[in-house]
Amino acid sequence: MRTPLFCLRLSRLCRLISHFAKGLFKVTFRFPSMALEDRVNYIQKWSKQFTQILGVRLRVQGIEPGQYPSQHMLLANHISWLDIFVLDSVTVSRFVAKSELKSWPIIGRLCIGSGTLFIERDRKRDTARVNQAIVTALNEGHCITVFPEGTTGCGRQLLPFRSSLLQAAIDGKATIQPVYLRYTDAEGKYSDAATYIGNMSIAQSAWRILGTRSLHAEINFLAPFPTEHENRRTLTQFVEARICTAHQALNPQSSSA
Repeated sequence: MRTPLFCLRLSRLCRLISHFAKGLFKVTFRFPSMALEDRVNYIQKWSKQFTQILGVRLRVQGIEPGQYPSQHMLLANHISWLDIFVLDSVTVSRFVAKSELKSWPIIGRLCIGSGTLFIERDRKRDTARVNQAIVTALNEGHCITVFPEGTTGCGRQLLPFRSSLLQAAIDGKATIQPVYLRYTDAEGKYSDAATYIGNMSIAQSAWRILGTRSLHAEINFLAPFPTEHENRRTLTQFVEARICTAHQALNPQSSSA
């Protein structure tokens, strides 16, 4: 007998509240004195448990970058706020996210505590500051994740990629790894349950995910490559083409334009 939808949501919500409370305590009071390796281990474990509570099952394909990738940059398409936790379940990185995320209840505090780099996308001058912060983080041995679309899309099509933050990959001599994300049902068909676009609030998005019975997050790690002898526009076009190819191969009825 299937659990009624409201009961399913309520059960997951109660478990999430407890999970968030534990995460906030750890990030606020324990992270400042923890070694990087210990923080990475905790973030990965916490994110994996988070996706399990939501009932999200992970499908991972391709070459995983490992748990502690050094001077590595992941470039992924962007569908949902859930993308961050899905990726952290497999390989922990520092994300570049819009500044508005800092004000989100609970999630914003967790992102701050885990080292997210925030950018004010409406201010062109902020790009130079964030690029320098990315280079510094790469030189310190961190893995960085950038969403070059700059915002979330519906998942059925890809948005044009922006090149502004890829200069840091060149300056930081990072290894680039394109990543194609998509959300499906149990049969591998497209699902919009995790989509976060338009005027949708984080509460509305979370409520829909809480009531989804079969949601799979698919992470396709494409082959990594060095950034030698590249300029950021050429690099952006190459990465966009790679991710578009993966999108078209896995969604033959969708358009990438």
